[in-house]
Amino acid sequence: MDQFPNRAVLGGAPFNVAWNLKGLGAEPIFLSRIGQDAAGEQVWAAMHRQGLSSIALQRDPTHPTGAVQVELDGQGIPSYRILANQAYDYIELDAEQLRTLRPSLLYRGSLAARTEAAHRRIQILIQALNCPVFLDLNLRDPWWNPGRIREMIRSCDWLKLNQEELVQVANLEGIPAENPLDQAQTLRENLNLNKIFLTLGAAGARLITSTHIHRVDPVPVPQMVDTVGAGDAFSAVVILGLLQGWSEVALLERAVMFAAAVCGIRGGTPQDPEFYLPFRREWGLGVGAPAE
Repeated sequence: MDQFPNRAVLGGAPFNVAWNLKGLGAEPIFLSRIGQDAAGEQVWAAMHRQGLSSIALQRDPTHPTGAVQVELDGQGIPSYRILANQAYDYIELDAEQLRTLRPSLLYRGSLAARTEAAHRRIQILIQALNCPVFLDLNLRDPWWNPGRIREMIRSCDWLKLNQEELVQVANLEGIPAENPLDQAQTLRENLNLNKIFLTLGAAGARLITSTHIHRVDPVPVPQMVDTVGAGDAFSAVVILGLLQGWSEVALLERAVMFAAAVCGIRGGTPQDPEFYLPFRREWGLGVGAPAE
């Protein structure tokens, strides 16, 4: 849950990504852990309404459903206070069971691996699943460890990060301070990554591959509400494009477009199925609303 001063809304990067993928017509499986509390019941009920599979959602009898305290500045830019010892820190992983689901891609954030035990469990799962990995970094002090972040990056195929995180990762890898695109290209080459997706906020986004750097300018937001979940909306469309085989340019343009639209609502999980219909029509994803 994203806890704003006057309200609480569904949130968390993996949840936001799964929610938007489902809204756009994909069939994600959300792997996480919630508490046996009121917030957990809200998550469970919302997933049912959205038609999200709960086959991999666990209940924790001891720890609370994950929560982050959010404050917004005058431009709708959030700052976060992330709480310790949340249910998602204790996800139990049955690699054999999950392998039977035959995932095409594994999306992961870095926050759920903020403890050594959780990190090790996820690294073992990645080896067992043997599918491509999309890593979405979320470097929130003090909840990240340089050694674990380096291992995460080395076990992913696609890396998504923002400019601040790029500087931090470049420092970890000993890459000299230079312009962001050069840093990202050097990082991709040094780690043999398939692609790097770099979000630049008001400057749009870049896609760095072995042969090209694609640039997309930002899309104006008619009525800015907040930027909570914008990066997760971007990730959801990128993942959809990777699975659908979209061109690199189309994939990046659509991700920026969708992220801008999410900035016009509260939080990162659109509650109205109608929100997704224009994108589904324009992108050839069908016009049916998400399952109730």
